Amino acid sequence: MPNARPPARQYVGFDDPDGSTWLFDVAFLTSSWTCIFGSGCKGVLTEDATDRGEGCCSYGAHFADRDDRVRVRRAAKRLTADQWQNRRAAGRAEGAFARQADGGWMTSLVDDACCFHNDDEFAGGAGCALHLGALQAGERPMDWKPTVCWLVPLRLVSEIDELGHRTSTLREWKRRDWGEGGEDFHWWCTESHEAFVGATRVYEALADEIIELVGAERYAWFVDHVSSTPRPTLLPHPAVRGRGERDGADDA
Repeated sequence: MPNARPPARQYVGFDDPDGSTWLFDVAFLTSSWTCIFGSGCKGVLTEDATDRGEGCCSYGAHFADRDDRVRVRRAAKRLTADQWQNRRAAGRAEGAFARQADGGWMTSLVDDACCFHNDDEFAGGAGCALHLGALQAGERPMDWKPTVCWLVPLRLVSEIDELGHRTSTLREWKRRDWGEGGEDFHWWCTESHEAFVGATRVYEALADEIIELVGAERYAWFVDHVSSTPRPTLLPHPAVRGRGERDGADDA
């Protein structure tokens, strides 16, 4: 019989010296979520796309702003043919960016996937060519990739109430954050227990990304809180809490 109400979420909040409030989703940030690209990821198409091995790369990445685009263009120029499978097909760095009807920019597509996606048969390595190039250069992938690509699975939402008070919440990226298209995904990783198999908690594994979003001092506040909180009091992520019920239903 289904629960009368959905699993509870757990947040911890801090009042910033500037007067704003920060909320952190404890359940997700202390969970074992990890990117399972190439290890069972079903992708973001309308049906199971495990065999395509594209993960989130089935669509081009939208750039946040001009600085985002310029940074990625600079990184793309550093990629070699041994790192970037579609380097020639994309017209090298200059052809890797496509302007949209609304004036925005995104990475171009090659064979119905982001032009920076290397497939499983590419000798240089499967996955994002920008990610691969950054690692081989001894640099952070988040400094080479479009902002949206390193943001996921994190989402920072800021709201200002009628009194002008700002509340910023750091949580996981949900289907709804993709807009109407998100509801069409056959599968989404932060909502499925298959992706909660990491050996390191999210706030530790994605420390650089979180610090980029909230700042080093606020990150330190959160780490101090969860480090001083007994583990049994931390609620597991809802996707993990519901796993037993789903597994039992599958066995019935």
